[in-house]
Amino acid sequence: MDEELIGLNVHIFSRNIKRTLDNVFNKYHLTSVQSAVLEYIYKRTSKGEKVYSKDIEKTFDMRRATSAGILQLLEKQGLIIRELENKDSRLKNIILTEKALEVQKEIKRAIEENERKIRKNISKEEIKQFLEILNKMYNNLNN
Repeated sequence: MDEELIGLNVHIFSRNIKRTLDNVFNKYHLTSVQSAVLEYIYKRTSKGEKVYSKDIEKTFDMRRATSAGILQLLEKQGLIIRELENKDSRLKNIILTEKALEVQKEIKRAIEENERKIRKNISKEEIKQFLEILNKMYNNLNN
């Protein structure tokens, strides 16, 4: 990787992560992004929280159309259902199906394994510092 260009290096690293996870989730006809969305929904709903498309847009920093496309595909695959809220008919609560809960175990395992590989030979302090710097860079682009 080119040591001078931060953006290019982050892009290459990100593509490598995506490619690795896509290979694992391909057997479920899922992409790494779709699996990350399922993992997010699982974590939130297992705490008793409700999840809406706006939460996914904000968490994953994606446009409404992108979020809608991902959710439509997940729904079409029978992994989620979207339930209208009684209070506000514009809101649809996203719920994982039994099929998604079965797939979720593999998603969680693969994400944890990938994180373990990424963090290998890196101290907790270095990871903390890296994430702080990455967050600053992200904020620089979005301010």
